[in-house]
Amino acid sequence: MLLILLPGLATSLAIRMRGVLAVLIAPAFSVGTIAFLALIFPFIRVSWTPAPVFVGCAVVSAVAFFVARRWSPRHSSVFEPRGQVQLAALAGIGSVLTAVVIGAQMATAMIQPGSISQTYDNVFHLNAVRWAMESKNASPLNLGAFTGISAYPAGWHAIVAIVGGLTGASIPVLVNSTSVAIGTVAWPLSCLFLTLAVAGYRRATIVATCVFSAAFATFPILMIDWGVLYPNLLSISILPAALGLAFTALGLGYHNRPPAAIAWLSLGVAVAGVALAHPSTLVAFLAFALPGALGVYYCRMKELWPAGSRDSKRQAWLLSIGLMAGLMVLTAVWYFLRPPSDAANWRPVETPPQAIGELLFNAPLGRPSQEILSICLLAGVIHLWITKSRRWLIGTYLIGAALFFFAAGYDAPIRKFVTGVWYFDSYRLAALLPTVVLGPAVIGALFLWDWARKKICKADSSAFVKLRLPGNPGSGRQRALIAVFAILAFVPIAPQLLPINYAAYQAHWQYRSDDNAALLSPQERELLERLPQTTEPGAVIAGLPSSGTSLAYALSDRKVIQPHILTTHGSDIDVVNAGLKDAAQFPAVCEAVRSLNVRYVLDFGTRTVTGTLAGYGGVMDLRENKSLELVDSEGANARLFKVVACWQE
Repeated sequence: MLLILLPGLATSLAIRMRGVLAVLIAPAFSVGTIAFLALIFPFIRVSWTPAPVFVGCAVVSAVAFFVARRWSPRHSSVFEPRGQVQLAALAGIGSVLTAVVIGAQMATAMIQPGSISQTYDNVFHLNAVRWAMESKNASPLNLGAFTGISAYPAGWHAIVAIVGGLTGASIPVLVNSTSVAIGTVAWPLSCLFLTLAVAGYRRATIVATCVFSAAFATFPILMIDWGVLYPNLLSISILPAALGLAFTALGLGYHNRPPAAIAWLSLGVAVAGVALAHPSTLVAFLAFALPGALGVYYCRMKELWPAGSRDSKRQAWLLSIGLMAGLMVLTAVWYFLRPPSDAANWRPVETPPQAIGELLFNAPLGRPSQEILSICLLAGVIHLWITKSRRWLIGTYLIGAALFFFAAGYDAPIRKFVTGVWYFDSYRLAALLPTVVLGPAVIGALFLWDWARKKICKADSSAFVKLRLPGNPGSGRQRALIAVFAILAFVPIAPQLLPINYAAYQAHWQYRSDDNAALLSPQERELLERLPQTTEPGAVIAGLPSSGTSLAYALSDRKVIQPHILTTHGSDIDVVNAGLKDAAQFPAVCEAVRSLNVRYVLDFGTRTVTGTLAGYGGVMDLRENKSLELVDSEGANARLFKVVACWQE
């Protein structure tokens, strides 16, 4: 939590943010700073360890201070809402309560601090954390080289590696604790920054935001369930703050806009964090910010048109060129920033009417419906449209809803272009929905609250008015009525926390460790944890990666020939996988064994997280023979063999 807060807080204070907003934007600045440092450290030959990272964060804050001093010397603060003390106190209490609710659900899903997600992608993520810590390099290029690809988004792994350097905890504990910190700190604070920007500095804004941000069934908990998608968890958690900064830089909303240079540089730091955590969320950011940019363009062109003066014409041309350039960048990013077509094969999971119904009731992917949230969202959309105020928020919501609709329930060629950035995956796009729902829903909640309060205060015939209250009758009655209404209003709001209970229940099945676990059974994990005693350092271990054997690297610090199920590997690894158990009969296999320094092989049976895989016959169904010698076993299916055929003196 401190790592997510303190570096960004130093930067926000350096650019003269003050009060509650300096804390709310801190996670986005922290992620942006840490991810940027992870990218550049290898080029300046600096190790990815805690001390250099803290020095780097201090340097970034110092640069931010001098930039702010250069561009806003007359401003004591560039973001400072009124009523700081009350807002800060309520935001602090609300954030803590929200963190408790989200944290309890995430911890419930994880079952134990050292549990691991029994899912496909977790093999890579756990091993990648070990690789970043061991190589002292958390660059996206280094993580890409780890599995034979060009690059992989490494912001989340960089943070986990630094937490590991500070604490020395086991990798499963590092992964779970960091993920909980992201969900309980970065997400609620970012949500508050966005809603204060679009709904105004009111206590009711903070209350509604805290209730809603803790009640979504698709974020943050879905990202520790489906996948697992830890990088998406990090990038989406700061997406609301990045959008709030974008709207501020565009002159929209309620945040006090600083000088242009500071506004856009601040946005650049937050967007860097979003992009380096996961590039697909950068595309979502550009799409969600587009309606606001179009709104600014429309309003400015109305003021400038017809352009009579030379200055008006120049501004109109600059605005038009800037808009066209932005659209071209968005189109290029949308087209090129996507995985290979053969890696994106998720099909629609429901019918078009079902997808529309889930959007109407905020119940994507069969989650429980959220009636109160849906009513507030509808009220917010209607209010924004009728009042002609902040209509761009409606556009942002419609873009997010359309992306989910195309991924989940619309099977047509256009679906590939629209949702290809996210692998056509409805789960990834369902996780983005809370960001676009939050602003209109909070505005709708404020509208309904104001409307109900006015009705109550005018109801002179109400039974509540006849109550004898101390002090001023009128003000006391109104306060009592409003208090009673607030209590009654909480009754239907409280059940909206149930969807996240459902999400936690669903996610916890991915963390259960038993004999039927998809990745590691308790016996297999126990055998892996004994590897430091049963194998020598430097020995390389073979095995069927999708059965969990590759986690020997993350859990026991023993090298494996395939650290990820989809590792790009050469012919030697293929030869070992196909023929290791018969190495004594085939000299070519022994040549590959010696080339890779394969000293041991793990056999965890045929239960895998991916199903049957071809080409692994040499590391499955193993028995002691002239090639292999049994070293250790646990239970019926977890066995460690030593390769003896190729290493005889």
